[in-house]
Amino acid sequence: MVFSTALEQSGAIDAWGDYLPGISLNNSETNAETNAETNSKTELAPATNTEKATTCWLNQFSALKVYGPDAERFLQGQLTCNLSEINQNTFRYGACCNAKGRTVANFNISFDGESYWLIMPSESAKILEKHLQKYKVFFKTTLENCSQTHVILGQWSYQNAPQISSQQVIELNPQRRIVICPNDDSFTPAQFNWSPTLQWRLADIKDGLYYLDAEQTEEWIPQHINQHHINGISFNKGCYTGQEIIARLQYLGKAKKALYYYRTDLNQTNHKDLQLDALYNEEGKNQGPILFSRQQVDSDTCATLHVLAVLNTSAPEQVLYLDETQEISLSLQNLPYTEEMTA
Repeated sequence: MVFSTALEQSGAIDAWGDYLPGISLNNSETNAETNAETNSKTELAPATNTEKATTCWLNQFSALKVYGPDAERFLQGQLTCNLSEINQNTFRYGACCNAKGRTVANFNISFDGESYWLIMPSESAKILEKHLQKYKVFFKTTLENCSQTHVILGQWSYQNAPQISSQQVIELNPQRRIVICPNDDSFTPAQFNWSPTLQWRLADIKDGLYYLDAEQTEEWIPQHINQHHINGISFNKGCYTGQEIIARLQYLGKAKKALYYYRTDLNQTNHKDLQLDALYNEEGKNQGPILFSRQQVDSDTCATLHVLAVLNTSAPEQVLYLDETQEISLSLQNLPYTEEMTA
């Protein structure tokens, strides 16, 4: 049985489309359906078994593999990051843009000595593969969508865990890493301590990491989603598609839009059926769209909503609202890569 099939049969998918492991995966007899709410309350915490890394299946992500004699030269002319800075011990965030500087897809990219691995949402991987195919005609380069052949895992609290053979490991920071595993029978769910994928996506929000979904393709310049804050744009690497627009915004202007993190505590009466389209100020004016959100159930009557939104300002207000009625307010939160925001 291939790895992804074993996971699917042992868990469920939550309301956000994230994987929800059955408690039985962590040595309990209770199944996934009867523990959906319990699992959604799990906090991001160290593994209970120090011999197994705490792991979640990034079921909505896949890898695009790029290899061949001209792979580096080809990607260098298409991506915002500098390929010469990537080796077997490093990775970069990056984006691929159209000629107008609008982001087709963004990702993290690593190199295993032979191939480049670009990790992003599965639907975005399909779009990016199709986009790159148009430019690789004159390059000896192969693009391979690995959505069926590989599984993407997120891990934390892995420092004391034994090394697990895999295709590629990407150390995002001292707390989190991504593991690319072959989707075959060389792995079993019992090898890991499982946590809901919701917890990984919440960590992405708190780190200010947003990956474009298919609906947002070619909507944003990379600076709008803070790629320059996470070393996802090289301003000295030379030419690449969209580079003129991106560099002009950096050196001759100032980005009027940026990605911000807001959160709020919800109660029993207001945490269901929320409209998560945009954020509004006290005057009821739309400040910008919500790009990504997750709601964490804290108890039977309380939940916490976390959102990433692109606001049309470089000076965000401390408090914004989910709609014009101002019934639900959200507070601005600090991101690791930005200066502390004070009232």
